[in-house]
Amino acid sequence: MPDLLSFDFPGNRLFVLVFGLALLLAGRRIFWLVVGVIGFLFGFDLASRVLGLDSQGIGLLIGILAGVLGIFLAVFLQKVAIGLAGFLIGGYLTLTLLQADPANLAGSDLLAFLIGGLVCALLAVWLFEIALILLSSVAGAALVTQSLALDPGATTLAFAALAVVGIAVQAGIGPRKRRRRVRSED
Repeated sequence: MPDLLSFDFPGNRLFVLVFGLALLLAGRRIFWLVVGVIGFLFGFDLASRVLGLDSQGIGLLIGILAGVLGIFLAVFLQKVAIGLAGFLIGGYLTLTLLQADPANLAGSDLLAFLIGGLVCALLAVWLFEIALILLSSVAGAALVTQSLALDPGATTLAFAALAVVGIAVQAGIGPRKRRRRVRSED
């Protein structure tokens, strides 16, 4: 994902950390925001790396437009939005695993992106609730680790640990407090 810390505004690292934690721990509940953020990230990435635009202003504008489109889709066309988010994340993760450069996709890299994206899109639509938890946990973990500026080995470990914690919290896995039943004396 693009490095949100390259934006130059006061408190940027704190903003990315707080936003990442929100996605990590509550992404399922704020689904529309998750899709909007993913749209923004890919719009900005598209403008800066793939289209080669050097202006952060234009990158931000394209990112914001993609984010607004993502929010619109999330509110009115939930399955389409989660499918699109799954496709983009699946394609991006496939390219990351292959260590391919999204700006210079060759035939086999483009095919890998499309296959990885399609598989994740189908899974996201089929397993909507689970996909939402997984996608928001992974995106949140990525933003949190990015904001912490750790060394590469620690970043990988922190990312994995945070993703697991996010999935557990959003899925409600773990110890639960017992609620007392109040008995009314009528």
